[in-house]
Amino acid sequence: MKLPWIEVGMQDVCLLNPRLQIDERPKDDIEVTFVPMSAVDENAGVIAQPEIRNYSEVAKGYTSFREGDVLFAKVTPCMENGKATVVGPLQNGLGFGSTEFHVLRPTDEVLPEYLFHFIRQPAFRSRAASAFVGTGGLQRVPLDFLTRVKLPLPTLSEQQRIVDVLRQAETLTKLRQQFEGLLANTKRQLFVEMFGDPNPRGNTNWPVVKLGSVVTVATGGTPPREQADSFGGSIAWVKSTDLTDTPIDKTDESITELGVQRSNAKVYPKDTILLAMYGQGQTRGRTGKLLIEAACNQACAALLPSDEVLPDYLWVWLQLSYDAVRSLGRGGQQENLNLDIIRNIKLSKPPVDLQRTFSERLGQLLEIVKNTEAAKQQSEALISALRVDALTGSATEQWREKHALEIQEEVKQREELLRNMTSKPHKVDEQDHRSQSAAPKSVRAKTRDAAPDQLRKPNEHGRLARHWLLNELSEFQGAVWTMLRHEWPQKLVIVDDPEAFNDFCTNPQTTWPIEHFNASPNRIRRTLEQLAALGLIAKVSVPRQNAATQQTEYLTAFRPLRDDENSRLRDAAMLKNALNGNGSLSGYS
Repeated sequence: MKLPWIEVGMQDVCLLNPRLQIDERPKDDIEVTFVPMSAVDENAGVIAQPEIRNYSEVAKGYTSFREGDVLFAKVTPCMENGKATVVGPLQNGLGFGSTEFHVLRPTDEVLPEYLFHFIRQPAFRSRAASAFVGTGGLQRVPLDFLTRVKLPLPTLSEQQRIVDVLRQAETLTKLRQQFEGLLANTKRQLFVEMFGDPNPRGNTNWPVVKLGSVVTVATGGTPPREQADSFGGSIAWVKSTDLTDTPIDKTDESITELGVQRSNAKVYPKDTILLAMYGQGQTRGRTGKLLIEAACNQACAALLPSDEVLPDYLWVWLQLSYDAVRSLGRGGQQENLNLDIIRNIKLSKPPVDLQRTFSERLGQLLEIVKNTEAAKQQSEALISALRVDALTGSATEQWREKHALEIQEEVKQREELLRNMTSKPHKVDEQDHRSQSAAPKSVRAKTRDAAPDQLRKPNEHGRLARHWLLNELSEFQGAVWTMLRHEWPQKLVIVDDPEAFNDFCTNPQTTWPIEHFNASPNRIRRTLEQLAALGLIAKVSVPRQNAATQQTEYLTAFRPLRDDENSRLRDAAMLKNALNGNGSLSGYS
């Protein structure tokens, strides 16, 4: 059976970063869901820790979204780590979050879960990373990357089948995560049974010492990146971001002897405990135990255990004291640990024989962890292969054969729908789109099938060709455009007349769309100039006689476009089409 899939642009089946329309804004005291980047679990692909805030707290400076939208982290390293999610139930149906999210709002042609699995593919994330703009740690996936993405699109029923298959595979991942959590709890329980609470508030059974008095505390360095001969040698090199509370038996990067000399780094022996002093996200306070000789960068503290404090005891104590150690960070915008702070950390010092017994038991537990890690890598490889098969049609081949008639009917409906689609579904009039999006999916599907012409074709004045511009406006620009076109009764703003312009900026009966921004008259005038430059309003000169000089003056003014002027973008497109030699102008008739 021929694969009944088509390839479409992502922007053909999604609204990209849609804005909250003015008439959708709630009152300031209405509670909404707030989602910072840290609230999205990159492993499970869910919003794990949402917050509830008043709308007034998030109205400005945050990204808005709705239930059923797909959030895609655009900033490094969150994007590479797979931070993405399908938005579930929201407080009062509204959500706001980090500006580092791209929002993908699926139309009726694509399921949110299918879209989610597509953007979570390692291959997709690799392509997105290659499109990064910016420098250093501020690199981001630009919006125009998403507008260029081609999406393989099965029928809706096959999309649902693919989602079901991948959901079953994810069940295995969740079971494995539960087992890993059980192992972590076992490690903590073993420590507590042998040594008690790692951070007791009262007296302890053991003497309390400063870390610097029982272990050597040092750090590392980073060779100059521009000197290529510093990297790629035989010496393993650990960065703070490599520290994940796990043993370290290999590293992604290595340096040369020359690199060690240039950075004043040292090569540390096996059993050295590394502690992250600073880094992005939750890195500060994370640890690693060297199973190999390695150097580290300056963001790591190297703790060389002694005969008084053995490596495994110190390592697990630091893991169980993560919050306490992390809270010791000091600094301005980014709190960091330093060597002096680490040397002054206080910990209990139990008998060495007891520490040695703990190390033996921990070794048995880590052997189990090692075996599960191998199984984890194998299952991840299988799931990755299944994801590729699912998103290329191989995994659902037998299912398609069993549902051939159903798929054929869906293909016919899809072809009819696509014939009536413009190149960008999100160009449809905002009011039409909002009314559809608010309706249940079944109702939207009926509306779509019953009247595709009304939903997809431009009106007689060609305004559909302009609405993509409206979707690109800032929130404030959109408010000023709405004010002038729909609310201002005079329909003409003479900006060179102070009294008339002040009335436009401050009249309480008509300026409700812009009063929320508390904007200055200068900002409003600049915005009117911008809207005129985009062709969304008209800039005109108005003659007026100066009473004092009896001379005619020409004042600058702005007004909404007339119906005949609304067709200019369509006329320009028609002209461009003709000049390109396409021959047919039927698409603009």
